[in-house]
Amino acid sequence: MPGIFQELWIFSQDGLPLADFCEDDVMDKNFLGPFLSAIKSFAQKLIDAELQSFTIGNFKFTCISALNGKVFLAGRTPLKTKDKTLKKACRIICKIFEDMYDPSGIENWDGDLAFFDRFKDKLDLYFKMSSL
Repeated sequence: MPGIFQELWIFSQDGLPLADFCEDDVMDKNFLGPFLSAIKSFAQKLIDAELQSFTIGNFKFTCISALNGKVFLAGRTPLKTKDKTLKKACRIICKIFEDMYDPSGIENWDGDLAFFDRFKDKLDLYFKMSSL
């Protein structure tokens, strides 16, 4: 995954993995999705706020809700990544995703990962342009 993210995943609101953009599968998305979904729900019930990020070890995990909560994107970055840079990238990634997909498209998705190829291409282009 280019840019600031080492790994980026797309999950359903229930934590089911839809797609991932990872050069090396360090994290098992089948365990990560339900874990993130559970702590997002826990944070919402506990403090009535949406979980945005948390740290584990040397990594920061960031969750981005999209399509009115139908999906969330999660990314892993080095802990040293600046919050301002991370927030900007998250806003742009969410905008790109929401411009390309709608809730009904996700709900009717047939599981073919090629469905997300254009999204990955746009992310690659964004991160290449932002590194100039």
